Amino acid sequence: MTEPYSFPGQQPDEKIVLVLHRHWLPFVGEVFRLTMLAAIPAVLLWAGLKLAERSIDQTGVGFAAIVFGFALYYLLLVTILYGFWLDYYLDVFVVTNKRLVDIEQRGLLSRTIAEQPLYRIQDVTSEVNGMLAHLFRYGNVYVQSAGEKVRFYFEQVSHPELVVRTILSMTDASVSEARAKHKIVDPRTGVSV
Repeated sequence: MTEPYSFPGQQPDEKIVLVLHRHWLPFVGEVFRLTMLAAIPAVLLWAGLKLAERSIDQTGVGFAAIVFGFALYYLLLVTILYGFWLDYYLDVFVVTNKRLVDIEQRGLLSRTIAEQPLYRIQDVTSEVNGMLAHLFRYGNVYVQSAGEKVRFYFEQVSHPELVVRTILSMTDASVSEARAKHKIVDPRTGVSV
């Protein structure tokens, strides 16, 4: 049976518990800002024509330069929007029954994948800042570990408190499984820990 989602480096016996993307609201905010920037040249052109009380000669070089400038400006805005969309859509945080995986897209051709085994996790906290974040229930999740990447940062995920509880329960299960598998014994008392 194939799982609906898989990620690079997924192990055959690894089960995905959570797949987290950023919340949609911050992305919509970026789109709104770009829409406002898209309206600025049109408003300036309209205001300039009203002040000059004349129309532009559509056969001259000046008109071609204005059209070219508009085209470059809007091409730049579309490129920026595409960059925002790539960052939003391709940043993925995966919680499996064995580890955390942070897949972060940086630009068009750069991707960073960081992973941390669950048994190395020391602390998981959530942070919700702002009125919109409280209303729409999204925030940041910080995972402190003893590994190479000291702190994982899951940015703007939905229901961060639920994510924290899930990671902590998976961590407890992973530690218990590792202890049972390796039969860790306290050398002072001789008792299994």
